[in-house]
Amino acid sequence: MVDSPKNRMRRELRSLIERFLVPIAIALMPWWLGFRVARRLAHWPWFYRERVDATVAVAARYGVIDDPKRFAFEQRLYHLIDQADLFLLKLRTDRFLDRHFDIDGDWPEGDGALITLSFHWGAGFWGLRSLRRSGRRFAILSARHDPETLKGHSVLYRYAQVRINEGLSLGDHPFVYIGDGPRPMLRALQSGVSLLTSIDVPHVGGEVPVRLLGRDAQLPSGMIKLAEKSKVPIVFFAVWLDPATGRRKLRIREALQVTDRDAAMRFASAHLDWMLATAPAAWHFWAYADAFFVDPPVPATPVENAVEIEGRAPA
Repeated sequence: MVDSPKNRMRRELRSLIERFLVPIAIALMPWWLGFRVARRLAHWPWFYRERVDATVAVAARYGVIDDPKRFAFEQRLYHLIDQADLFLLKLRTDRFLDRHFDIDGDWPEGDGALITLSFHWGAGFWGLRSLRRSGRRFAILSARHDPETLKGHSVLYRYAQVRINEGLSLGDHPFVYIGDGPRPMLRALQSGVSLLTSIDVPHVGGEVPVRLLGRDAQLPSGMIKLAEKSKVPIVFFAVWLDPATGRRKLRIREALQVTDRDAAMRFASAHLDWMLATAPAAWHFWAYADAFFVDPPVPATPVENAVEIEGRAPA
């Protein structure tokens, strides 16, 4: 399709509505009302259409969808809440955690450095606020944000900058970039700064065989290796919600001191497996599922426009 001025204008308007106008409106409301509005809008297929359609197509191949319409609704709802959380964090104090979250587990006592991990699942921004409330500074571990990836998408570029700035504000430390190698990560940990990241899409090299959803799969082992080398505890966490009531949930797993890399990878895969079974629609990386699973159920097909590069903090 030719990227005509008319198409660009429509795309920018859609991004403005999805990333700023609607999420800000939801964030400005009392949570009970904002969630009701989000639920109503999440029934409208217009929102995040390309991303949700691509996700449903892939997830259906893995047999995790009983009701495609409900799955799509929950995907849209998670996207809406994830966008709204960016602005809720600016408008709400830590009391929001106490009033609207059921919290299972605690961050380790003290202020020692941690490696904290999620899996691009749920709506994780309030997990960052909870980590900061424990008294820890943290650095988000990220790929470098290349402005060229969002060339011609000025609204998405601005949105990415807002997310990056919120991550910098919450962690009170500059990002640490994956491409710079392990030394900056080790320096941060040695100075008492925690690292916050997500296990990302597997690439060639460094993956470890695991089991997910009863299938042979693979996960990157870089963070497990870093925890073993630095002797810093690793903590997995998850943030999600009840799609019916809007009640939020934060699960903080027990700190894991990595002395057995294989056992740690089994722990990581069990955590992700629990997430995928608990709320499959909450996983933002279904578009890349064929990279995680060793034998995809049908031959892989390209998925376009499913997950935009947003410079996002881990979800």
